[in-house]
Amino acid sequence: MDDITPNVVHRKSAVEGTVGCSSVCCNQKNEVVLGHTEDALSEVLNHIYFVSAHIISDKPRGRWAIKEEKFTSLCYAGHLPGFTMSYNNHGLVYSINVVSAKTLSAGKTPRFFLTRALLGTRNLEEAQSVLRDRGVGAADGFSVNMTFLNQEGNRLFHNAEVGPNQEGNPESAVNILTCSQGEFLFHCNKYLRLDVPEVIGMMIDSSDRRQEVMDKLGAVKSKRDVISLLGDQTGGKPNDGAHPIFRDEEDGRVKTVAVGIFDLEAKTWSIYTDNPKKSDPIVVLPLDIRNNRLINW
Repeated sequence: MDDITPNVVHRKSAVEGTVGCSSVCCNQKNEVVLGHTEDALSEVLNHIYFVSAHIISDKPRGRWAIKEEKFTSLCYAGHLPGFTMSYNNHGLVYSINVVSAKTLSAGKTPRFFLTRALLGTRNLEEAQSVLRDRGVGAADGFSVNMTFLNQEGNRLFHNAEVGPNQEGNPESAVNILTCSQGEFLFHCNKYLRLDVPEVIGMMIDSSDRRQEVMDKLGAVKSKRDVISLLGDQTGGKPNDGAHPIFRDEEDGRVKTVAVGIFDLEAKTWSIYTDNPKKSDPIVVLPLDIRNNRLINW
C-alpha cells in the first residue's frame, strides 16, 4: 500500500528505491538449487524471522477456498508471510523479486496478498490462478521464481513476471518462463519479458548492473556457482554509485539482510546473514514436505 496509494494520487512512493533482491535457479542433473538475496533498508538487518504455520479451517475459506495450509516463510516485521522466500508442504519452493511498475492500479490486489496466497497452492496450475487473479488482478509488480518438489519427471523452474494489466482487463498481466534441466535463470528487480512500463531510477540501474555481473560470470552450473554469484561484490561499493549483488557497506542505506539457498536435492534451506562466500549459514532447515494433512480436501 505504501507504493500503491501515492502512485494512484500521482505522488511519489514512500519506499521508492529502498528494496531489491536477486534470484538464481540452477537446474542441473545433480545440482538443483534456488538461491536468493534479500535486500532491504539497513534497519532491517537482524530483524527478520521465520513464520512456520499449520492453519486448519473447518470449511473452505477465502477466494481460493483453502481448508488447510502448512508453510515456512522468511518475514519482515509487519509483513504477511510469503513475500521474500518460502516453501509449503505441497513442495512449492519460491522467492520473490519486487518490480516497480510505473502505473499502479487502485481497487486491485496488492502483491503482498497474492504472494501470501501462493503459500496455499498445490501445483503450478493453482499458482498461476493466484497470480492471474482473474476478476481483479494485481495492483503492482513482482516476479516469482518457483518450483514444485513433488512434480513428476525432471525438475522444472518457472519465473513468473506479474504486473498491473495495462489493457484494463480484470486480471494480472503474467508472463511465465520455464527453466528446464541443463539451464539456469537469473532475475532481479526489473521486467525482462513483460511489456509493462517501469519507474526509471535506482531499482532499474541496480538490476542492470547486477545483470552485467551475472553475464560476466557466465553459466551457473552448481550450488557453488550459486553461492559465488550471490556473494559477488565485483560490481563495486554502493557508496561509489555501484550496485553489487551482495551489499554490506558499513554505512549503506540498503543492505543484503539475508541470503537463502534452497538445495532441492538435499531438501534443505540454508540462511546466511553474512556473505555466503565467506561464512557458514546461521541455520539450515529441512524442507518438510511430508504429506501429513490432518484433513481431507
